[in-house]
Amino acid sequence: MPRTILTASFVVFVGNLCGQAADEFEVATIKAAPPQSEGRTQTRMSSDTDTGRLTYSNVNLKEVIGKAYKLQQYQINGPDWLETDRFDVVAKFSPHSAADQVALMLQALLADRFQLIVHRATKELPVYELTVAKNGPKFKVAEAATGISSNSNRTQWHVVAKVSIERFAEFLTSEAGRPVLDKTGLTGSYEMTLDWAPDNTAGNDAATLPSLFTALQEQLGLKLESTRGPVETLMVDHAARIPTEN
Repeated sequence: MPRTILTASFVVFVGNLCGQAADEFEVATIKAAPPQSEGRTQTRMSSDTDTGRLTYSNVNLKEVIGKAYKLQQYQINGPDWLETDRFDVVAKFSPHSAADQVALMLQALLADRFQLIVHRATKELPVYELTVAKNGPKFKVAEAATGISSNSNRTQWHVVAKVSIERFAEFLTSEAGRPVLDKTGLTGSYEMTLDWAPDNTAGNDAATLPSLFTALQEQLGLKLESTRGPVETLMVDHAARIPTEN
């Protein structure tokens, strides 16, 4: 069983100590999502900072908490209903707001409507270390960091990145199923292209593409090594199952 290696934790409050109001949405509604067809679960999570509109459809509370605190689902611990009860969330905010500000608005909304109280802790969990393979990296230095773009479907992923290796490791975290820690020692920004097939695509046309682990080594000269390490987690101390009225 995982062993807690740091026992210190703290309760997370939304707001500041100077009396200034926390960032809030201009308008926000939260309703129970209508039932869906048996055997099908469709969700939508969209936040458009250009227009100032957030739309989440048929999402569970754990997914919303992940967006608010920028954490993966395995980093959030709480009652089982966080993953089963589903909601529709619609909110408006000032156009061109920063993504970090929208996340703070979500935190304030959760505290207001669900009376959410959480605290952070660090646990030792399975992780991957991203290292340079034996023959060295197979990518070039980027003139400027412009971000990551991806094109994917159920059978294949195509990713183009001009970012630091640390940022690339953050992207890989969501695809590898556990935290990816940058242990390459490489600094600066790099230009990388990566194509792979998810593990569950055996038997279709995408089977000709390698797995993520193989693609990293063959195409980029990087490898993922399984180990254990400290991972930040969020513990839900309290959440109301029925949100307060809009």
